[in-house]
Amino acid sequence: MTPAVPEASLQALMHLLAEQALLAMGVPHPMMKEVPPANPEAARFYVDLLTVLKDKTEGRRTDSETRELEDILYGLRMRVMDLKSAPSASVGPKS
Repeated sequence: MTPAVPEASLQALMHLLAEQALLAMGVPHPMMKEVPPANPEAARFYVDLLTVLKDKTEGRRTDSETRELEDILYGLRMRVMDLKSAPSASVGPKS
């Protein structure tokens, strides 16, 4: 069975970008069999896109959308900080 496609909305866009950020952080998605390796640069890119969205929609969001976007950004920023403090998984010198 194919999942229903959500209505196009600001909230759908926020969640789509947040989901991509989480995947880039290596957080497993329930529909994926394998966990992708963390890519902090890509994760920061998606968080930055959400920040641009926040800045460009300032004054045009509902209170609910504003709270939700701020909550999403806060949670993602905390996770990105955790990625920075985590030890590197690479072994050996970089080429």
